[in-house]
Amino acid sequence: MQFLKNNNIKLAYDVLGDSRAPAILLIMGLGMSHGAWPDTFVARLIQEGFRVILFDNRDSGESSHLSRFGVEGTRVAKAIFRTVCRRPVKGPYSLEDMALDSERLLDYLGIRRAHVVGFSMGGMIAQVLACQCPNRVATLTSASSAVGNPSTGLGSPWAIWTLLRYPKGGLDSSPDEIAEYFRKVFLALSSKKYRPTQKELDEMLQRLSLMKYDHNATTRQLMAILTSGDRSHALSQLRVPTLVMHGTADPLLPFSAGQETAKLIQGAELVAWSGMGHQLPEALSDQMARRIALHCHSHSA
Repeated sequence: MQFLKNNNIKLAYDVLGDSRAPAILLIMGLGMSHGAWPDTFVARLIQEGFRVILFDNRDSGESSHLSRFGVEGTRVAKAIFRTVCRRPVKGPYSLEDMALDSERLLDYLGIRRAHVVGFSMGGMIAQVLACQCPNRVATLTSASSAVGNPSTGLGSPWAIWTLLRYPKGGLDSSPDEIAEYFRKVFLALSSKKYRPTQKELDEMLQRLSLMKYDHNATTRQLMAILTSGDRSHALSQLRVPTLVMHGTADPLLPFSAGQETAKLIQGAELVAWSGMGHQLPEALSDQMARRIALHCHSHSA
């Protein structure tokens, strides 16, 4: 891993592939480090002729954890209620700040324009980056994400609860308790059609055992999503070539959220993955990467 420090925020990143190739910036979702991207997915993008930039968002993995900002559970509950009522929310930082982290990383690497791919919260950050700096985004791929509209962006209460609750041991959970928490999360967010095998679960848990687990950091990222609110109007003005990918069986961010995203962005293409949940299943990772590569090849960086 390499590190960029800017304005007291340290970003951990890695760059893979030919340094002369067009760049693809991958932005991961809530609480996850860059290691959550499947190896098959990343390898296919490199084979397709891209330089892949992976990094940990603030408050995840090896990047800065902003522990000086405490977020109580009651505050989060109130923020969710205010979001549903379409009232403003104020958190320690916003998706706009996280998008600025991405832009600064591109600056540091000397990349003028990049293809930007985001999964879940990462898709939201990618949307914000494209709206704030459309000249820096050659193409946008928003995967399993949403536009911040509470009418379409809320999935099943069980999936949300499974994701937000603490491991059994709370903040002092043992590695085994953290692993069990993530096992339940992976299963709750997957679909019946693409339920991870025991081998896939073991591999994912092994990856996560190498990253810093910080439930409070994940809560701060959730607050960033709520703070940024509804992007519908901004996305309706966006003219960046956009690919929207979404599973039809997503229990966290329903398929209607992907449909709305594609409808709002002029010229966006929607690819529906039949029976897929809120996941990047191994069975589809190569196919998904090839579809993104086709989109990127169609629009030069």
